[in-house]
Amino acid sequence: MTGNESIEPSVQHMRWRLGGAGWASWLWSVQEEQLRVAASYAMQPKALGDFMSGIRDLLLGCSATFVTLFDEPNGTRIFFNQDGEEVFVQVVSYPYMGEPTDWWTDAKLMWAGRVSTHEFVRAFMSMVGELLSEYGTDGYRRNWCHAFPAEEWAAVQAAYTPTG
Repeated sequence: MTGNESIEPSVQHMRWRLGGAGWASWLWSVQEEQLRVAASYAMQPKALGDFMSGIRDLLLGCSATFVTLFDEPNGTRIFFNQDGEEVFVQVVSYPYMGEPTDWWTDAKLMWAGRVSTHEFVRAFMSMVGELLSEYGTDGYRRNWCHAFPAEEWAAVQAAYTPTG
């Protein structure tokens, strides 16, 4: 998808899957595509909290924001450009995140398209709810080796108004 198409209602599903100690994956199924992005606590202990902050920005009406998920040594940046009730999402993979001047060298666009902001946020909220149901905050700490980002989660929940 090039991003020039208008948004279509899509069933989106997200999952934050905790792997072995200190590893996680963000899985996003959207418009018949499946993306997987890895994150490492060694590189970014607050990965999920940073993602929550980006979602909070969207909920507060921010027109552009991004989230970076660091792996070792690569990473992925998710760009959001919000306009009205839709958000243009670009997921870009970087083979080396060591030096900012090198980030764009061999960067690869993994996915780009417009989605409903409401549907994206609803899928994100469900993802965190499922994560907490499965692990709780204690299980999150055991698997991620850092505390669940409760403050960021509270901020997202305060900004979220479920509709439709």
